[in-house]
Amino acid sequence: MRLRRLWFVPFLILAGCVPPQTASVEQTIPGGPSATTVAVTALPGWADDNAAAALSTFVQSCKTIQQMPPDQSLGGAGFIAQAAGQAGQWQNACNGAQDITPADATAARTFFETYFTAYNINGQALITGYFEPEFPGAKNLAPGYTVPLYAKPADPNLANLPRAAIDNNALYRKSPVTAYLTNPVDAFMLQIQGSGRILLPNGNTLRVGFDGQNGQPYTPIGRILVANGDLTSNNVSYQSISAWLKANPAQARGIMEQNARYVYLKPLGGLPDNQGAPGALGVPLTAGRSLAVDTSVIPLGIPVFLSTTDPITHAALNRLTIAQDTGGGIHGAEAADLFFGAGPTAEATAGVMQQPGSLYILLPRPTAAPAATPASTP
Repeated sequence: MRLRRLWFVPFLILAGCVPPQTASVEQTIPGGPSATTVAVTALPGWADDNAAAALSTFVQSCKTIQQMPPDQSLGGAGFIAQAAGQAGQWQNACNGAQDITPADATAARTFFETYFTAYNINGQALITGYFEPEFPGAKNLAPGYTVPLYAKPADPNLANLPRAAIDNNALYRKSPVTAYLTNPVDAFMLQIQGSGRILLPNGNTLRVGFDGQNGQPYTPIGRILVANGDLTSNNVSYQSISAWLKANPAQARGIMEQNARYVYLKPLGGLPDNQGAPGALGVPLTAGRSLAVDTSVIPLGIPVFLSTTDPITHAALNRLTIAQDTGGGIHGAEAADLFFGAGPTAEATAGVMQQPGSLYILLPRPTAAPAATPASTP
């Protein structure tokens, strides 16, 4: 789970797809927009996307979901929850995915067309991005490494303290420290992303990930900086916020403490460098294919097709992703946050990713759709 990088948060909306040769059906999402069926094959750029990569990510979700009790909730609301909100509702699609040859893009595309009904959640979406930042740090308190990243305290009264109290050493010697960083802004930004990589003095890397949060309200500080006139609304990003906080240390702490939400981080062991930290579903995230959603509306495990643009190149970005994560800054069916991985390229793109577009959800069918047959000649 992540806090998410929704620094300013205007508004967002989702979209979806539908099986071929199916009459259009409109549904209502409680408290949200309507959703209309649309053919999977009609999704923007569907034929050009690497469906095999999406299927591989979907299979990783299935390995976890199939270990759950059939009635275990994955989230969702209204007709979406009725179709995909419990682990048992994914059995048919997960079984079908096991029969697909890995890396067979054509077979993977046919699988999604056969086993899913697609819905366009009507309206414009705002699609953001997140990544695993890399910061210098140490496992122990040492000169230059003095800013603690706390793991979740065992005492629930301490675990619910607001950020300001934690900054004032309320957890000192009362909660495990996962690592020490060199700068409080780095610690704040790492918490917002929800996971990261600590570059240790000995050259090793310590992976850290979500260990719970304090239950306090989440406030996007980008909104505060815009209201104060410190940033403009068209220049709110991971990079611009971090730069402003570091350039204004006398004001930075007060600004950061207006976001009372504190994310606890724990050490993660045994993760390959090419895998992200586990998301809310407990599955290691896949760069470019894992998505964070609001699980009060969209269940974990659901395929979500994005149709947007790259924030740097402005090229079309049409891609099937899998909802494997969530975060405190994501609210409603109209919010989605794409995981970009780790490293400079991921940071450069995810840090400025706030693109309008469309989102399409794919709901699992109870049974696979029959193959289309040609019409008979009279």
